[in-house]
Amino acid sequence: MGTMDFRLSLEEHFGKEEADALFEEIEHGKLTHALILNPKKIDDDAFKARYPEVRPHPFVPHAYLYDKDVYDFGKKLIYDAGAISIQDAAAMMPVHFLAPEKEDTVLDICAAPGGKSIEASILMEDEGTIVSNDISYPRAKALSQNVERMGRGNIVVASNDFVFSHVYFAGRFDKVLVDAPCSGSMMYRKSEEARSNFTSAKIRGSAHRQIELLQLGYRMLKPGGTLVYSTCSFSKEENEDVIALFRLSYPEAEVVALPDDPTFLHPATLKESVYLLPNRFYGEGQFICKLKKPGIHYPDRLIAPAEDGASSRYRGFLEYYGLIGRSNEVFRNKFYSIDRKFDVSHLNLLRYGVKLFEMRDSQIYLPDHHLAAFLDSSYSLPIGKEEAKAYIRGDTFLLDRMDGFYIVSYEGLNLGFVKVTSGMAKNHYPRGLRREWDPERE
Repeated sequence: MGTMDFRLSLEEHFGKEEADALFEEIEHGKLTHALILNPKKIDDDAFKARYPEVRPHPFVPHAYLYDKDVYDFGKKLIYDAGAISIQDAAAMMPVHFLAPEKEDTVLDICAAPGGKSIEASILMEDEGTIVSNDISYPRAKALSQNVERMGRGNIVVASNDFVFSHVYFAGRFDKVLVDAPCSGSMMYRKSEEARSNFTSAKIRGSAHRQIELLQLGYRMLKPGGTLVYSTCSFSKEENEDVIALFRLSYPEAEVVALPDDPTFLHPATLKESVYLLPNRFYGEGQFICKLKKPGIHYPDRLIAPAEDGASSRYRGFLEYYGLIGRSNEVFRNKFYSIDRKFDVSHLNLLRYGVKLFEMRDSQIYLPDHHLAAFLDSSYSLPIGKEEAKAYIRGDTFLLDRMDGFYIVSYEGLNLGFVKVTSGMAKNHYPRGLRREWDPERE
């Protein structure tokens, strides 16, 4: 199939009038950009005062639409400091419909690059537990770095193929997100090459994997739990047909009707689901379907974390940074802190909540950048603009403090750790983040 076949497929699926409007938007519409705030680092009023031309997302709290020609947020310091997560406006909606809550244990089964897990973490106010997984280890590693930048404290990052390990998590999660890999046809406005590669074989291959992922996610869902299935594909074969085939194996699964809105399109063959099409809704588009497993839902019983030997040994550190009462554990000579303990013995683990520090010979060797990103600025030393410029570059600078480790911040945003020796602050900003200060960053 080529470009013309892509258009014909839209007409067959949505009807000519809708397809014409959709294709016109794909061909000539302007890309919509969106972000979600990290309220621990910047509140909505302060953000809107500083960037008055942003517009609230119509559904998602703390989320905003913006014109990239006015604000290139990816180049700004608030992005580096984890105060914002840039994500497509439509791509925020699966988590909105999943509606994760503070007490939930959530699985994001195909999570990279991490925007939806981060959104869920923000909506859960850093409480509960999110297992954020990607089968690709390099993609999971990039996801882990994004979680670190945003300073999230309730996310377990893993790289599992649940075909082999789902039995250990059967009925374990209150809510599951299956944001399935797909043909990506809703990304065609961004990529002419992607549109020219639109083939029936690619769609069939995607659908086969999508059904498998949906079945795995459903098996790991608790009785009474909720699952949201989403794709960024226009194709019925990857959306309504996947749900229909899934329900042949699990006929008891209830399809939950999503609400009506003038910006939503409910497909005739599965009216409970929605398409967020770019000619109707901000962003590049999503298909979303919500499922519920029958049964009585029982939330996890909260157990106060036991204080192990490591927690006792580093109690002063934990008290200083306000981490007492969290689950604080050692994995491979790295000390982590998470809101609620989760058994990771059957996960290929990359991150367990907040990485606090690495140890050598049972001593604190180096406090981690993730800890600085997780904490608010009350734990920091404010520095001026010139010092902040030096820090972002990775340079040393003068700091009149006693020898030791300190978190430094600029305009209320934590930048990271320094180690002061004889009045000189040695930089511990991660090397991969260092760059020259750009005036647009302010």
